[in-house]
Amino acid sequence: MAGPHLPLISIEEFLDAEELAETKHMYYAGVVTAMAGGTFEHAQIAMNLGGQLYGLLRERGCAVVGSDVMFQTGSKEMVTYPDLMVVCGPVERAPGRQTVITNPVFLVEVLSPSTEARDRGVKSHEYRLSPTLQQYALICQDRPLVEIHTRCADGSWRITEVMGLAADCAFSSLACSMPMAALYEGVLAG
Repeated sequence: MAGPHLPLISIEEFLDAEELAETKHMYYAGVVTAMAGGTFEHAQIAMNLGGQLYGLLRERGCAVVGSDVMFQTGSKEMVTYPDLMVVCGPVERAPGRQTVITNPVFLVEVLSPSTEARDRGVKSHEYRLSPTLQQYALICQDRPLVEIHTRCADGSWRITEVMGLAADCAFSSLACSMPMAALYEGVLAG
């Protein structure tokens, strides 16, 4: 049996409503989905990475922002809140929208059971359509595993997996790396 038909809304209607919303939502092709809250581990990993990247990038003209800022993908069909984004150089925003960034070079999603399929599916596809994005990482929160998606010179994407707390996680788009142990500090035992 089919569920009730929900009317599609425009991206402008979504952004107007989101500015007043008390909870976060994702927009994709006219459909709005509520975003679930995260776990302590999810937030700790995002903050560990954000803190490390801030220290490494602060004097290089790059800004590191958390999940309070929205990202509009290159197709302009999706607006979502990645767990972390890096913008190098001037910040570009959707016209008339102070809370919507359009030009990250790097972003991160910390995977959770309720969002992993979406993060690996439609979000991954939409992220790859964004011309400024050079790399994005999918980070497991229950084991030391980071999947790094990197745009190649020919426009294709290469996936690299980094596993284990003894490894280093290299982010070539940012010309930096960090120990996996620092990424998972306070989350997984060494």
